[in-house]
Amino acid sequence: MTDKTTLQRLDALVGWTGIPALSQHPPRRRPLRWPATIALALAFAGIALSLSRGMQTPLALAGYGIEMLGFMVGMIVKIVGPLKPYGGVEKADEWDRAVRARAYLSTFAVFAITTMLALFALMAGLALDWPKPALMQGAAQTLFLLFTILNATPAAQASWAVRWQQDDDQAG
Repeated sequence: MTDKTTLQRLDALVGWTGIPALSQHPPRRRPLRWPATIALALAFAGIALSLSRGMQTPLALAGYGIEMLGFMVGMIVKIVGPLKPYGGVEKADEWDRAVRARAYLSTFAVFAITTMLALFALMAGLALDWPKPALMQGAAQTLFLLFTILNATPAAQASWAVRWQQDDDQAG
C-alpha cells in the first residue's frame, strides 16, 4: 500500500510541474518572424565575416561562432516553428500543406542559389591556389550555412507571408 501512495505522490509532483499537460495537447504553432530572420542573418553574417578575413584569422573563428549561434537558433525555430512537421502526430489540413509547400519552395530557391555561389567560391579558391585549411574551413562553414537555411527559411517564409490569427495569449 505504501508503494501505491508513493506512486500517487510522484504523479502529483510530476503533474505539479505542468509537463504532462504540455504533452496531452498538440503544440500551438505560432509565427516566429524575428527568431527565424535573426537565425538567417547570423548565419550569413558569420560566413561573410569569415570570408572577409580569409578564413584564417581569429576574427574568422568569431564568424564561425556567430554562424553556429544562428544554426542553434534555426534548430529551435524548426522545432517550435509555425509549420507542422512531416509525419508528426498533428494532422496537417489543406491550409497547412499549402503553407508548407510554399515555404519549402522558397527555401529550395535560397538553398540552390547559396549552394551554387558556395561551389563557385570553393572552385575559385582551388583555381587560385588558396590555402587548403582555409578552403576546408569554408566548406565546413558552408555546410552549417546550408543547414541553417534548411531549418530557418521555411519558418521565416511562413511567418512573414501568412496572416496569422492572434489568440489572446499569443503575441506575434
